[in-house]
Amino acid sequence: MNVIALASRNVLRNARRSALTAVALVVGTLAILVFGGYVNDNIHGLQTITVRQVGHLQVVRKDYLDFGRGDPGRFSIRDYEALMRRIQTDEVLAPMLAVVTPVLQVEGAAGNFAAGASSNFSGIGVEPSGHAKMLAWDGFGAGIPPGKTALRADAPDGGIVGFQMAQLLALCGPLKLTGCKELPTRTVADPKAATLPEDISALGQAEQSQQAGTGKAASIELLAASPSGLPNVVRMNVLEAERQVVRDIDALYVAMPLPLAQRLVFGPDERAVSAVVIQLRHSDMLPAAQARLNQLVKESGQLEVLTFHEVSPVYDQIVSSYTSVFTFIAALMGLIALFSIANAVNMAVGERIGEIGTLRSLGFQRTSIRSIFILEGALLGVFGTIVGAVLALLFQYGLDLSGFAWTPPGRSTSIPLRIDVLGSPSMIAATVLGLSAVACLSALWPANRAARMEVTEALQHV
Repeated sequence: MNVIALASRNVLRNARRSALTAVALVVGTLAILVFGGYVNDNIHGLQTITVRQVGHLQVVRKDYLDFGRGDPGRFSIRDYEALMRRIQTDEVLAPMLAVVTPVLQVEGAAGNFAAGASSNFSGIGVEPSGHAKMLAWDGFGAGIPPGKTALRADAPDGGIVGFQMAQLLALCGPLKLTGCKELPTRTVADPKAATLPEDISALGQAEQSQQAGTGKAASIELLAASPSGLPNVVRMNVLEAERQVVRDIDALYVAMPLPLAQRLVFGPDERAVSAVVIQLRHSDMLPAAQARLNQLVKESGQLEVLTFHEVSPVYDQIVSSYTSVFTFIAALMGLIALFSIANAVNMAVGERIGEIGTLRSLGFQRTSIRSIFILEGALLGVFGTIVGAVLALLFQYGLDLSGFAWTPPGRSTSIPLRIDVLGSPSMIAATVLGLSAVACLSALWPANRAARMEVTEALQHV
């Protein structure tokens, strides 16, 4: 008789025990796939946010990550417009590109000297149109709403500050911010202490005179050191205060149009940027795009290409954390399946010792006896994992229809609560095959026990 038919009948003989064993596999498969889908969706969301902020690739001067913020003059790209044209017109890169835009990192001191408030700042200068396109990237279809920005091309002197920065600079009233605490009034013993130093004041007045007629009620002065070491000051109209997800960043954040940032860092006569940021249509294009960009910049000998993994290493750290937790849960579910199948098959062996003796007396070899019990474990494993996979897909579909939303750590806006099981066929296949293999492995020991029985000893139980 066919060993597969025997194994199938034996599974159905004790339906209750087989059902309980299959349920353990269903629950294990469901848990692995649902959590795996949750991890996939979170990783896609994290990558979406990261790519929106820093792009997929950045072309920078060599050693910029190590020294660029301390010496912007030496580690800036001055012919960035020609570089951008080369990238945008390249036959290999053009079909992959979503956005190519320049960015200038800016650091210095910000002050609202009319209110006697000042603070350090760390910000960026961007092209408003390119920045807005970057914030809309959703290459995974994760449903994350586009990031908002108040930067506008028609407001060349208008910028954005973090909510905490606005609070530090006493801009709560002018910006009409809800939930913003007013800076306590302080008594100044020396009236001169509340005024700008004469040299900085002169710079600020010169900047203000250039912007006459364009000022807004809410404005701040930004001070930064030029590459030569001399201070530059610009006045920036604050268009809006935007909350940043990390409190420390929120207290330092300033974003402004690129020409204003260039005037602050380099003065009125020089234009340069920290990096040319490239955002691709999809992350799968990253290796090919990086290889081509390396060829384009190789001739200069002064530029290098960085991926978002290098620019934002915290991304890989978070992904590693998610992967570790998922691996632990998968291993735990595998152990539960191992002991469930082993227990079920071992009990089946104990109940059918007489049948084993009969089969052996009819000419069945030890290998055939072993195969019957291993196949029983395999049938339970395949059935349980397939049912679990189907339930996981149904759970994903139901969750998509529910419309639930949440605000995960590291984000300031709510997003749809989703799991991405179907988007990872390899995870489904690995889970089904892996737990089925565990089921076969767990049946091996009791199957060997059945195969080693002597015929005469087994027939005594008939």
